[in-house]
Amino acid sequence: MKRVLRSITVSAIGLSLTTVSLAGPTAKPASPTPAPAAAAQPSTQAPWANKFFLPDIANNREQAAPALITHNFGEVPHGTLCVHKFTVTNIYDVPMQITDVRLTCSCLDYVPMTKELAPNETGEFTVTMNSAKFVGQNSQTFYVTFGPKFVSTAAIRVSATSRTDVSLTPGAIGFGTVPQGTRLNQSVQIKYSGRTRDWKVTEVVQGNWPFEVKLSEVGRGGPLRGGAEYQVDVTLSVRAAPGPISEQITLKTNDPTNPLIQIGVTGTVVAPLELAPGKARLEAKVGESASQRILVRAAKPFKIVGVDGAGDGITVDLPAAPAALPVQVLVVKFAPKTAGAVARQLRIRTDQPGEGGALLPVEAEGTK
Repeated sequence: MKRVLRSITVSAIGLSLTTVSLAGPTAKPASPTPAPAAAAQPSTQAPWANKFFLPDIANNREQAAPALITHNFGEVPHGTLCVHKFTVTNIYDVPMQITDVRLTCSCLDYVPMTKELAPNETGEFTVTMNSAKFVGQNSQTFYVTFGPKFVSTAAIRVSATSRTDVSLTPGAIGFGTVPQGTRLNQSVQIKYSGRTRDWKVTEVVQGNWPFEVKLSEVGRGGPLRGGAEYQVDVTLSVRAAPGPISEQITLKTNDPTNPLIQIGVTGTVVAPLELAPGKARLEAKVGESASQRILVRAAKPFKIVGVDGAGDGITVDLPAAPAALPVQVLVVKFAPKTAGAVARQLRIRTDQPGEGGALLPVEAEGTK
């Protein structure tokens, strides 16, 4: 699960802090000056990168950077994989990206945010904290370094209290990478070992999920001794749309001090065929030609047997190798005979029965 989150869906979600730049880029459209070299003595000023994580920073850019970004997961059953998404907003006039992340505990992990944030653009930094690796209260820190031209390291402190009377096994649902149309089931066991004889999980708070959730009581200690066991079955729907899954299931209990239990659900549903890019755009002078490569991916090896819809100067070269592969390459070509715009829709056919192929829009422009 830890690795899955590291590749789709930062942990109870980095360069060294020995030097921190005092100056950062300007939040106004201007050419920022390079940050000065670090002073000999460490700075007590809060890193300006902390501002990226403030929820209202886009509307209030002049607010001061806090000394620390914090998130508290509260009391959670032992074994819970706690997940939180931070929204990261680049308020400066230069591109920013995460260049390094440093963790202070093996209980922490994160989802790498590989995209570069343009000015005013936002992204997600997902962190996780594995309560199976500690008991009681625990606070740990992520050090998230932004750069590369202007460098600052944000500090994110996450906290949780791992209860010993309630436990989850496993701590989350991880479907992994699943072909679209697959019905897949996974379960989580909830065990209560406290002294309250009538402790119960009362209901599932329903959500708009691409999966079904069923709650069952599978064991109880009886009237003389406490204890109860429940099973939560999560079944991925065959109608789940392609794309990443990152959801939280909320369960209600009759415990007034800890009324909620949350279970994270992650995974990625892969379409029968995925195109990258999803649209071809070409421009060429009359009498010349232009081409674009299109990657065609599938959950299992396949062959491309044909492409329909070519014409008006648009042609397609099929993969040279006849072997079945999970990734194939098409080359879309445009050789206009007259000036003007051309729009076609190509249908890619494969040897996989029932998958229906994939549509590739093509926009082309012939110029004089």
